[in-house]
Amino acid sequence: MTRRRQVQLLLWSYFWLLIFEGALRKWVFPGFSNQLLLIRDPIAIWAIVAGAPFLTRSRWTAWVATTWIIGILGTIFALFFGHGDVVTALFGARVFCFHIPLIFLFSLVFDQDDVWNFIKALAITAIPMTFLAAAQYSLPQDHLVNRAPGGMEGGGFSGALGRFRPPGTFSFINGLVEFYGLASAAVVAIFLAGKPPLPRWIYASLLAIIVVLPISISRSLLYKYIINGIMASFAAASSLRNLVAAIAFTLILLAASWATSHLGTVQDAREAFLARWEEATEMEGQGQGALFALQQRTQSGTLDEIKRALEQPIFGHGIGLGTNVGAVRVSGFQDFLVSESAWGNLIGELGPLLGGLALAFRIGLVLLMIQLMLKELRKGNTLPTILSGVAIIAVLFGTTSQPTSLGFVVLCSGLMLAACNSPKIGLFASDGADTSQQQDSSWPENFAGVDSSEPKHYS
Repeated sequence: MTRRRQVQLLLWSYFWLLIFEGALRKWVFPGFSNQLLLIRDPIAIWAIVAGAPFLTRSRWTAWVATTWIIGILGTIFALFFGHGDVVTALFGARVFCFHIPLIFLFSLVFDQDDVWNFIKALAITAIPMTFLAAAQYSLPQDHLVNRAPGGMEGGGFSGALGRFRPPGTFSFINGLVEFYGLASAAVVAIFLAGKPPLPRWIYASLLAIIVVLPISISRSLLYKYIINGIMASFAAASSLRNLVAAIAFTLILLAASWATSHLGTVQDAREAFLARWEEATEMEGQGQGALFALQQRTQSGTLDEIKRALEQPIFGHGIGLGTNVGAVRVSGFQDFLVSESAWGNLIGELGPLLGGLALAFRIGLVLLMIQLMLKELRKGNTLPTILSGVAIIAVLFGTTSQPTSLGFVVLCSGLMLAACNSPKIGLFASDGADTSQQQDSSWPENFAGVDSSEPKHYS
């Protein structure tokens, strides 16, 4: 087995464990719920070690080195100037040292064809996931399907009208929202950019992502759907063929939405969803509407946190303190000791200097993703654009202190970058040149399964 194939299998394991980690904690091994919280960490460490030759000899080397520097310095600052707990510091540092670099590893070992395999897996998995979410919504909280991590009753989260938000196979509702944000982008990609004829099961996947929206009772999922719709429209406008495909998809979407609206569970869930929307919007939007509520939510997690940066200790409160693990170890109970927002957590844990570097890293990566997306769109590759909505939001605002959210930050952005690769060719190997002449000289050894002791230098 080649080194590249080994890393690919590890990243596929990371993908499936992200989706079914909660199921293991709730139904399979509830007695090991706390330990299974870190089940993806050994996979991430193994992948980084195995993929180190790729990471350190690619265009991503400086980016990866930056994450390692943040993790190492954050640990030192936490031990000498912050909370002083070794376990909490290491738990926080693992995000930068072992998980965030996986974003770039995805783009180094997977190409566009591989991304389509992930897309198919997401779209197919959405079908049984919706059946599970519907069962969790309909059945009482003491039912087996509504187990919480550790096997306890009541896995759902309060929604509206006495209904609970279902988590699916995940430990919490945020996992279900992140999953369907990416799965919906996958379904749209198959309809707009997939090769005809379309598989018959894709219509079941489309119904699944429609039905789950009201069942989720989640405004965040609606926001993700809207973002995916905007990016899909942007991709559709790039050519007449894409525009025709988008119009056809819109008609199918409207017909499917009308058909599912007659289902009893969907009608009941829609009432709960609308009630939740009105209650939360009224509270956050101060009576000024949904857009104002969204603006307030975004501002409180970004601009307000930057303003508070100068109030933080220069070296921060300590990396890892903003996680549940860190909160329990330092204070004895679960709470948001630093901040609920991603930006506030970075600056609060690491301080305005190192936290500012971590924030600049995120913003810089988003700008690069936009640049690559536009470049690929000009070449006729719409897949990165369709995936860019969830990817950019994940990198910019995704919370890395919670394991499931961290996993989707890695997955969404990693797949988007890998989608920029030409089929069976390395990372942006041609940089705009004709890649058809390089198929026999760029990455053939590893993709053909021929062992290679050292990877080539990909610039």
